[in-house]
Amino acid sequence: MASNKRDYYEVLGLSKGATPDEVKRSFRRLAMQYHPDRNKEPGAEQKFKEVNEAYEVLRDPEKKKIYDTYGHDGLNQQGFHSSNAQDIFNQFFGGGGVKFSFGGDDGDAFSDFFGGMFGGGRRRQAHQKTTNDQPYDIDVHYSINISFIESVLGSIHTLKYKIKSTCDQCNGTGAESKNDIKVCHTCGGKGVVITRHRTILGVMQSQEVCPTCHGSGKIIAKQCPKCHGKRFLEKEIQFDLTIQPGVTNGTTYKVENKGNMWNNRNGSLLLDIYVVPSKIFTRKGDTIYTKAIIDPMVAMTGGVVKVPTPHGIKEIEIRPQTANGDEMTVSGYGIKNLKKKMFHTSPTNGDLIVVFEYAKPKHYSKTEIEQLKTINKEPNPYVEQYEKTIEKELK
Repeated sequence: MASNKRDYYEVLGLSKGATPDEVKRSFRRLAMQYHPDRNKEPGAEQKFKEVNEAYEVLRDPEKKKIYDTYGHDGLNQQGFHSSNAQDIFNQFFGGGGVKFSFGGDDGDAFSDFFGGMFGGGRRRQAHQKTTNDQPYDIDVHYSINISFIESVLGSIHTLKYKIKSTCDQCNGTGAESKNDIKVCHTCGGKGVVITRHRTILGVMQSQEVCPTCHGSGKIIAKQCPKCHGKRFLEKEIQFDLTIQPGVTNGTTYKVENKGNMWNNRNGSLLLDIYVVPSKIFTRKGDTIYTKAIIDPMVAMTGGVVKVPTPHGIKEIEIRPQTANGDEMTVSGYGIKNLKKKMFHTSPTNGDLIVVFEYAKPKHYSKTEIEQLKTINKEPNPYVEQYEKTIEKELK
């Protein structure tokens, strides 16, 4: 099968007889031109990956020989898979000693590496976490599923989950005593380390979070026996929450003081509510739609039929000659309008729209068929009129 990839020599702007030095020079120029941290134009990242893949093949004598002879299909048959484009770039420009990543904020990753070459640039500060920093989000995220009926009528749910709080023995230091908190010997308490590398472009440096203290600048000589150095404890809480009538799918409730705790600060519970779709009802705004299966004979003559509502089964009277697909509005049986309640007025309920559908049996018993024959003995005037229209049209 023919490959849809571009010719590697074309990608690098070279002829097939290009020398290794020409391959390197072309790659250096194009990789810098299309690096995603420097070039934000659409398609630049894809071109960057394409350039790296071409260089990976053409720099390797064995891969180049296979490609020159058999093309892309030859490489595929040999099981060739391109390496990560960023890894190739790092190996070429930094000897593997400096790491870069796609998508740095405002091109910072690119500036960190090429800053000396292009006259400097804003450098990202490594995140420094001290022993006084908050080690976790004080808000707790939780979700529950409720039924469609619960979303209409409201309900009470018992919530049970774990929260974190500052260790009351070490006061969040993670150490058995203050004397057990030492300055990190790797970073000298700065929380970051700076490494310098000599490359073909000159001396480059990078700044990273300290691997020993993970950015805190401190190390613990002896851990707190209660939290075992985690700096916090966990406990389970339980309480009942009232879900208001009319809640919509995807609503987030914010419950104050029911989240994690850190240094006398209480977070909130952020509760996402998902409504399980109903097999009977559908919702559009404050209006609920449902289907009622009725006997065709009752539909023709009129009478009382049973329809489902969120409050239970309700009997309603339909008029004679109710057609298949006709609708009827049952006032006040829809969704409670919470917006009106917010504006200090009495909340009102939306409507329930009932769509009638004729019951259509797939099978009839012999007795039912004989009964139907008795009913159909008399000629149907509507059928007769239709037959006359046909005869007149076909003459």
